[in-house]
Amino acid sequence: MELSFGSPTKVGMQALMSIQPSRNRVIRDPARVRWESQPWRRQLRNPEEFETPVSRSALVKALQDEQLEVDAEVARFAGASEDADCISIAQVVRFAELLTRRMTLADADDQVLQLAHLRRNTEDLAERMIEWANLGRL
Repeated sequence: MELSFGSPTKVGMQALMSIQPSRNRVIRDPARVRWESQPWRRQLRNPEEFETPVSRSALVKALQDEQLEVDAEVARFAGASEDADCISIAQVVRFAELLTRRMTLADADDQVLQLAHLRRNTEDLAERMIEWANLGRL
């Protein structure tokens, strides 16, 4: 029987040293992973813009200027529990996921229909924000 005195900690330390700093990594929350796994969804050219906050009031005004009243209404409250002043694409996507979960808990068909309609409008807002981010307008 032969004993090996190799240092597994050195390999582990080298692996830790090669990891990018946390400020350069983009956190992959489950809602984002589900969004990006759907090939028909609009995708960001620069994935780091997913969490970039923009002024909620400026986004609402820009949407209203383009007569996108439904998107503006959704932008007023989507993700407001996370940040009342700013909004990001990630917040909107997480809000759409929350609506999906709430649909499963709804008691009446009317509630399910209302939540489904709101979820569709929220997903439309997320796609518009992604489109604007890709064009440099966000």
